[in-house]
Amino acid sequence: MAVQDPLLRVCDLLNRHGARYLIAGAQACILHGLVRTTEDVDILIEATEENATRVIAALSELEDHAAAELTPRELLENVAVKVADEVEVDVSTHAWKVNYVDAAPTAQETTIDGVRIPYLSLDSLIASKETYRDQDRIDRARLLELRQRKSLG
Repeated sequence: MAVQDPLLRVCDLLNRHGARYLIAGAQACILHGLVRTTEDVDILIEATEENATRVIAALSELEDHAAAELTPRELLENVAVKVADEVEVDVSTHAWKVNYVDAAPTAQETTIDGVRIPYLSLDSLIASKETYRDQDRIDRARLLELRQRKSLG
């Protein structure tokens, strides 16, 4: 049976291909307990050619095979690459000031319906939201409040 939830579908494919990635963006906010509405999946990947190849192979299994047209260089040389397929996936090697190598040691992980989901820690997610975008400023403020509540609780 194919996984239907967009986040689980993407993570299942990436896991099966051995890709090194972390969920970032709105989906990571949701995993930390914030209420957000999105079906897009943002992933922060390890910036190596081998890993970019695995990410492309995994995402190429999505319904329209849109990622099959990408090269590892495109993933590594662009700030973000949008894969518009059955699930819209934004692939990045940097989430603002945060990269995979720095974020991986503090990453969190959960399993939903048997699918392993690695995602940015609260501190890394907050750092990734230090942008000029309005939604990121809103997310960052809410994440800082969440961190404060957790430290008191």
